[in-house]
Amino acid sequence: MDSDHTPPADAPATVLQRVMSWVVVVVLTGFAVATLYRLFTFSEPEETFWEDLFREQFPVVVGMPMAGLAALFITLVLRMSHGPLEFGVGGLRFKGGAAPIVFWVLCFMAMTTSIKMLWQVPPAAQVQPAAAERQTPVADSDP
Repeated sequence: MDSDHTPPADAPATVLQRVMSWVVVVVLTGFAVATLYRLFTFSEPEETFWEDLFREQFPVVVGMPMAGLAALFITLVLRMSHGPLEFGVGGLRFKGGAAPIVFWVLCFMAMTTSIKMLWQVPPAAQVQPAAAERQTPVADSDP
């Protein structure tokens, strides 16, 4: 074994890649915060609009963007800690540029599926299919 440790030729590229990965995370987070701020200050909706929106659509308004950021975070942390991602699913092997994309999609799908499975719809928002079918439209009797 050689005791002399020489850094790989692509060491500056690896450092640049790590820095740019964190820059992307910070920029995306800043964009999300700025977009939400602009969304809240764009107009003067009725008083309970935002409360109703968050209460009724919380998984969509908050859960899905957070799942996307969490999937990106997991992908970037794995890439930074272990190098380029390579993995296999079933008989397929993913490496190179496809691996992080497929890994992000799998993480995002797992998170959004778990949000869908675990989200409990409030009783007032549930539709009663039997009651909806019983109501028949009233026809106009005017000729």
